Amino acid sequence: MTSMFAFPGMFGPHIKDSNLKLPEDFENYDPEQYPHFHVFMLTHLCQPIDIQAIEDNANIIAAIPDDEIKKVTFEQLIEKGIVYGTGNLV
Repeated sequence: MTSMFAFPGMFGPHIKDSNLKLPEDFENYDPEQYPHFHVFMLTHLCQPIDIQAIEDNANIIAAIPDDEIKKVTFEQLIEKGIVYGTGNLV
């Protein structure tokens, strides 16, 4: 099933069991303290996504080493296997 989440908190139930380090407040967090979560939000917020892929994508992003997460490109995320922009919302 494809959906689009407009608010960070909407991801909570789908990533709570992932390996991402999660802030308590998804709306107000420090990207420096939660860089993996920040990359996840930048790539998933307001984008069509297969709900089944959300936790897998979170785990792929969580596995990126700390010294690489702040310079990872979108193309590299795709190469690592994140599922992006899938499905038809109409």
